[in-house]
Amino acid sequence: MRRVAVVIALALLLAACDSRPAPNGTSVTSPDPGAPAFTILWAGDTLLADGAQPLLDANGYDWPFALLAGELTADFTLVNLEGPITTDGAPWDPGQRWTYNAQPSAALALAAAGVDAVSLANNHALDRGPHGIADTRDTLAMAGIAVFGAGLDGEAKQPLLIETPHGIVAVVGFGPDKGFGRTASTHRPGWLLPSATAVGRGIALARAGGARWVVAFVHWGENYAPVDEHQRRAAQRFADAGYDLVIGHGPHLAQPIALIPTDSGGSMPVIYSLGNFVFGTPGRYGPDATGVSLLLRTIIDEGGIHAELRCLLTDNQDIAFQPRLCPSTQARSVLRAVHAGIELEEDVGILRWGSLR
Repeated sequence: MRRVAVVIALALLLAACDSRPAPNGTSVTSPDPGAPAFTILWAGDTLLADGAQPLLDANGYDWPFALLAGELTADFTLVNLEGPITTDGAPWDPGQRWTYNAQPSAALALAAAGVDAVSLANNHALDRGPHGIADTRDTLAMAGIAVFGAGLDGEAKQPLLIETPHGIVAVVGFGPDKGFGRTASTHRPGWLLPSATAVGRGIALARAGGARWVVAFVHWGENYAPVDEHQRRAAQRFADAGYDLVIGHGPHLAQPIALIPTDSGGSMPVIYSLGNFVFGTPGRYGPDATGVSLLLRTIIDEGGIHAELRCLLTDNQDIAFQPRLCPSTQARSVLRAVHAGIELEEDVGILRWGSLR
């Protein structure tokens, strides 16, 4: 991991933006000709707590990452943080079936693993109420980790802007229509739902911040289930609005990749679900819901963006809370299944979708 400048866009431009040019009065950051490639690592649902807690207490919070140490190298790394980091263990909604919180040691472990930013746009962000989000932001800030995707309206809607030598990458967090709290407002914390209005506003704010590329990082879908129509409809909204890439998480397993045609004549990739990363619940996998996930690395260079994918074993009944790479034969089978157009280089899947300028 190399620490790079991360800023949260402060622009409040609300006009929709549905094409490559930036909104009036803004400009897209110019790339640095001849600059080296810049890598961004994207991982799915992350929770250092719950069923893993006895092992974390016994072995330390770095222990779950031990078998992936060689894979967590990138210029910038993001994960979906499922649940707040706070010492308060009392659920905000006593009727919610599953609620989580991690201890402050989790923040230091995430930083040590190379995590630069986390999305809180998910249905567990408010498991410990507004103070849980506040504790999470404060604790992660002390560990040097940026937060985006949840909070009051002004916090939830701001894109994360990642500065690269090839231009700014904006990441907009979106969450599901479930969980206590839901939509962010000026007086109640929450997250953005992927409505047409919020999708348009997200890309407008990203372009206002100088973004050359805009990525939607979305928590959606049903647990341990295939892609559903809600996901497909939302993905189409992102394509129609002009997003360059959609990366999903939430179902706790890998889902297929789709390439959605765009008005410009190109296509927008949708990784419907990365699945889990380091996730501390036992899981509920079975024959129709296998515990495999994806680790995604996007590589940005003078030619645009392409992606590399690795297959992860994440069924904690089998791996005892230490995710690891899939065996070679399984990895190749999983990667072929997520998209027919993936190129295989040993155990790595390569996804190319043309130049993004």
